[in-house]
Amino acid sequence: MKRLDDLLMERIDIGKISNSHGINGEVKLFPYTNLSEVIFALDNVLLFHPEKKKFFFSKVIEVKPSNKLYILRFQGVETISEAKNLQGFEVYIDKKEMPEIEDSEYYIYELIGMLVKYEDGEIVGEVKDIMQTKANDILMIEKKITEYKSEETLIPLIQNFIVEMDKKNNVIIAKRMEWMEDETQDKD
Repeated sequence: MKRLDDLLMERIDIGKISNSHGINGEVKLFPYTNLSEVIFALDNVLLFHPEKKKFFFSKVIEVKPSNKLYILRFQGVETISEAKNLQGFEVYIDKKEMPEIEDSEYYIYELIGMLVKYEDGEIVGEVKDIMQTKANDILMIEKKITEYKSEETLIPLIQNFIVEMDKKNNVIIAKRMEWMEDETQDKD
């Protein structure tokens, strides 16, 4: 029998149920992905509530777009009260169900946890999150100094700063930013 952590490790969180919609058991899904084809292809999903630590499997029987959200109908959910019970649940799909991408492309979940090094081999830290801006994505990297202290480094996820992204070995090689070269030099 698999543990919940094992089940979630094999899956990716693609959105969160924010509220019910109407009186016929539909729910509003706030998507975590900008790939609408992933949402429209939803079939068998794992629903997990992170605070309540509850989960169950369900089948999506209908998906409709609604502004920046999606309206979902799950098999067996037919009333507004049943739909309200799903509020706060996150929707997980198997990672294998994500569309295939080129080797030079990446999904954000693939970068989380990757080790980041500078070209000279110095370890920058581990990718903890990705900040998405209008200009470009930014790697949020954390390096543990002690049990209670860590150091954060931000590196733009653009060709000027990323030398190599080795998804197979879980390593990103980055250029050291010029302003970080040597802070000890006397500028006068």
